[in-house]
Amino acid sequence: MKLPATRVAVLDAVALSRQMMEHMPRLSAWAERQRISSFPPAFPAVTCTAQSSYITGLSPEEHAIPGNGWYNRNMSEVQFWKQSNKLVQGPRIWEKLKNLYGPSFTCAKLFWWYNMYSTADWSITPRPMYPADGRKIFDIYTQPMDLRETIKRDLGEFPFSTFWGPMAGIGATQWIADSVRWIEQKYRPNLNLIYLPYLDYDLQKFGPSSGEAAKAARTMDDLLCDLIDFLEREGVTPIVVSEYGISDVSRTVALNRLFRERGWITVKPELGTEMLDGGASKAFAVADHQVAQIYVNDPSVREEVKALLSATPGVEEIRETDFSGLNPAACERLPNFTAVAAPDTWFTYYYWTDDAKAPDFARCVDIHRKPGYDPAEMFFDPALSFPMLHAALFLLKKKLGFRALMKVIPLNGDQVKGSHGRDNVPDSQQPVFIGPAGLPEVHSPRDVHEAILAAFASGCQ
Repeated sequence: MKLPATRVAVLDAVALSRQMMEHMPRLSAWAERQRISSFPPAFPAVTCTAQSSYITGLSPEEHAIPGNGWYNRNMSEVQFWKQSNKLVQGPRIWEKLKNLYGPSFTCAKLFWWYNMYSTADWSITPRPMYPADGRKIFDIYTQPMDLRETIKRDLGEFPFSTFWGPMAGIGATQWIADSVRWIEQKYRPNLNLIYLPYLDYDLQKFGPSSGEAAKAARTMDDLLCDLIDFLEREGVTPIVVSEYGISDVSRTVALNRLFRERGWITVKPELGTEMLDGGASKAFAVADHQVAQIYVNDPSVREEVKALLSATPGVEEIRETDFSGLNPAACERLPNFTAVAAPDTWFTYYYWTDDAKAPDFARCVDIHRKPGYDPAEMFFDPALSFPMLHAALFLLKKKLGFRALMKVIPLNGDQVKGSHGRDNVPDSQQPVFIGPAGLPEVHSPRDVHEAILAAFASGCQ
């Protein structure tokens, strides 16, 4: 089989929208020579769901990724930010292209989610090490395995602290951009899938209408367009896509606290704190930005749950899941209901009613242990006079061999000014697709998948 005439790089610029492009002159000028579409995002409009739709061309009910996390009914556990590619159902785009062009067709997958144990030829993903003494050591995971040490030798350690948390910034995204150049020069993949998250941070922290967001957009403009220029010089066709835009928000809703007032939430006391026990709860919510997945274990409270959600200020819509005909993985993960927040609202995962009993992970950056997404992890607790000193003392204790928690995260979401997750958003806040003029117009997440395939079929340059 003959390889396609063009090579393609898909740059996933998270949170890119027409609203943000108003502050990105270089990207806007490049887009004028391409075809640009804005389209309603995947639902929910979150990273793992959107990327899985782009990769498979399937809906969440088909690829079985209902959010960044979900309640695993078989294990009775909330699981967030898992990394095995085997969680995604359906053929992947690079597998379809290998079937078309033969085994010599190659794909690199750089920091897209579900990037462990995939069938891509080269992959890199964040993956800390967790020794038995309680330490967390920042690192990456790669396939092939020896790629890890080789790329770190050339580019330095991945700046994990700038990938997420209070120090989130341009550093991690710049390292990813550098890894694109490194992979291109060494392997020249036919398809390169690239995740560039920087713009997402300040938009969630300060809101898309803020001066900080405009500054972040200008910074991202240079990083993104420098990468586009490099790819074009290498003969690669760049495609830019985003997963969602960001909306300004000003209030939070803690559904689990409302459920707890009704006696539907079960908490387990642990060492003076309270842990949410999903398996023992009658009903509970898994918060994920502006959507909340509602799981009902006790059918007798089903209608009461719906009535409470309908009467709760900040809840705009309730969508019920139709489980008929779904594959087993989707049935295991999808919620009974999905609550959709009003445009100015987002959902917190909080379930405790006394901050003194908040779980120890609540004040930490701990994306896997929390039973919901927590954007407050991007802020230092304003109650701390010297947060960096707290962080430094934590690191010192760790180096000395003591167990310690870096408790610097606030226990409320008041500082968060931007969110996403809704699919009914203004055109200016929809995700965008920018690619060669010869590609079909994109109107949906499924169309993103088809347009990438079309880029190879048409030989776009």
